[in-house]
Amino acid sequence: MIYTIYNQRFGVEIETVGCERAKIAKAIAEVVIGQISLDPTGAYNATLVTQTDGRIWRIQNDASVATVNGVKGSEIISPILLYSDIENLQKIVRAVRNAGCKTSSSCSVHVHVEGAPHTPQTLSNLAKLYYRNEDLLFQAVGTLPSRKVRFTKPMEQDFIDRIASSRPTTMDEFNKLVFGQYTPHPEHYNNSRYRAINWVNLWRPINTVEFRLYNSTLNALKVTAWVQLSLALSVRALNMKQTTHTKINTDNPKFNFRVFLVSSLGMIGNEFKSTRSILLKNLPGNSAWRYGKPENHVEVANAK
Repeated sequence: MIYTIYNQRFGVEIETVGCERAKIAKAIAEVVIGQISLDPTGAYNATLVTQTDGRIWRIQNDASVATVNGVKGSEIISPILLYSDIENLQKIVRAVRNAGCKTSSSCSVHVHVEGAPHTPQTLSNLAKLYYRNEDLLFQAVGTLPSRKVRFTKPMEQDFIDRIASSRPTTMDEFNKLVFGQYTPHPEHYNNSRYRAINWVNLWRPINTVEFRLYNSTLNALKVTAWVQLSLALSVRALNMKQTTHTKINTDNPKFNFRVFLVSSLGMIGNEFKSTRSILLKNLPGNSAWRYGKPENHVEVANAK
């Protein structure tokens, strides 16, 4: 099967501050025409918004998110989403922002991509593909240095070296590489989760690969960019036979990353124009010329 960015399922977690859960729930419910209720289990003191198709959005307390103006920080957790849900996701992000929600350095956005299609080989591909481009990815999405110290740590050199040398063929073997020893039932808050890519959920009921490198935002186009990038990385890993983990070393990050987005990840055309712009904005260099614009180059517009 050939996987595309359009046939993978995903979910998002968006952390916010300064806005009561009731306001967030109301904003989401107005977009999805949903019913608001409290989680009957009492878990995380969550408020639920149930769509007409039965899918549920959760708005819950998050201890890691700052309290602002006496209001505890909240985490918005989407249900399983399809690529066709992105337009509604954008509407929800805008509605939440218009309800008065904010973000802070304590917040982040996490994108979960379904793990079911992946094998030990494709997960190894993803690890190596990510590691090779990690420095550019951190810079492109603007990951805060403070988050890289605790909640979004870079991928460990030892881990990627073990992946490259052992070439796991079973999920049990991949599990040992992630945790250091076979851990079939990891706890939700296992320390291994605090990496830019969190593999822990592959052995939990949700079965996802979690991308944690994104700062929080209530900009709908940025959330879309984070989702599209995560899906594109997963798709590339699923469809490639093998890849190297040698780090990219470049004096023109903007050019190299544009080539990566277009040639490797297939983010071509108007559909991904906004995402390319967002991801290239933070990078130095020239996206069009590998070694800089030649001095004797004449612009087409001026030549006419």
